[in-house]
Amino acid sequence: MSFLMLFLFYLSLSFAITIEEAVEIAKKQANQIKLSEIEIKKAEEQIRKAKANILPQVSLSYSYNYLGQDLALGATPNNRHTAVFQINQTVFDKTIFELIKSANIQRELQILLKEDVERTLEYEVKDLFYALLYRKTLISLYEENLQYWQANYKTVEAKFNAGIVPKVELLRALSQLQQAKAQLEQAKGEYLQALEELKSLLRLEKLSDPEGILEMRQVELDQEKLFQALLEKNSTLRASRKAVELAEKNVELKKAQYYPTLSASASYQAFTGRKDLRGNTEWLSGYSFGISLNYRLFDGFSRKADVSLAELELLKQRENHLQLEYNLKATLNKVLISLNSITSQINAVKASLETAQEALRLSTERYRLGIASQLEMLESRANYNNLLATYYFLLYQQNSTLALLERLVK
Repeated sequence: MSFLMLFLFYLSLSFAITIEEAVEIAKKQANQIKLSEIEIKKAEEQIRKAKANILPQVSLSYSYNYLGQDLALGATPNNRHTAVFQINQTVFDKTIFELIKSANIQRELQILLKEDVERTLEYEVKDLFYALLYRKTLISLYEENLQYWQANYKTVEAKFNAGIVPKVELLRALSQLQQAKAQLEQAKGEYLQALEELKSLLRLEKLSDPEGILEMRQVELDQEKLFQALLEKNSTLRASRKAVELAEKNVELKKAQYYPTLSASASYQAFTGRKDLRGNTEWLSGYSFGISLNYRLFDGFSRKADVSLAELELLKQRENHLQLEYNLKATLNKVLISLNSITSQINAVKASLETAQEALRLSTERYRLGIASQLEMLESRANYNNLLATYYFLLYQQNSTLALLERLVK
């Protein structure tokens, strides 16, 4: 914990945070993780409670009673002291052993659920981080765009003052400059909002800017291997299988009610009795031992109803698990389709960007020479910016979708 505090202090000094650091902080700080750890501790206490039933139960009791002359008859003294030391031990009770097994499975389930929460949290952090990188890149794009329109406005203003262009072109240049400023402010606002979301998820008061850039990633997608990895490694499926196992064990627990129980007890008792007719008393003591065998012959079909309810719950868990498999397979299919589509779009936009960049350079140069119109230049610039923004958005989509793929199969 002290290391984490030092790390967070170091982070607060405005150094850039990497995606790996963000994931590590989330696994230590996030609310879902802390709640999962509490559930694991509760499951461990349930194991201790279940095991307590097979340990001997030891008790010590003492009582004092004063009896009036009308009640103190025979060997009963007026002042009666009684002390009992007793040990009770369960010899056989199948429900206890099944309860211990069930508690152990419950703990294993909680551990798997925590792992599932960690995997989901890791994906959420990565998605937010990639979104921040995307919005950070947009800010750089719009800052460059603003500089372009500021320079353009100065050029048009100089031409207007020289009487070369009409006032409408000056107003158009001013309008474009104002739009560029508004676009930049909107991008900054959206970036700060996304930063607040990540801060909330990490439970931090301060968070430095994300480190890194969005890049196109080349991945080999073997569909058969990915589906096999999904079935073997997916944390949600593994937790679901454990939930089915817990439901199966609960059925065995309910069936254990049909078995008899056997217990033994031993005690040492001491009490005061009348020693003589003059009222003198003495302590009498002795040991006792007993065995108890219990078996319920009929309970109004209560046990049968309990078993039936447990079996129905098991059927429900199995059905949910089967549906979960279908849902995750469908999600994986959609992810693979999306990745193929996004990769094709990125390649197409990259090819269009080269053309748009050259068209913008030519239209800008032609406008400065007075050959092209201002509208032609505006159209070229808007087309280039839109393509570049689309390219960055596709990079964000690809990285985020790959993070989802990792969530499914790793």
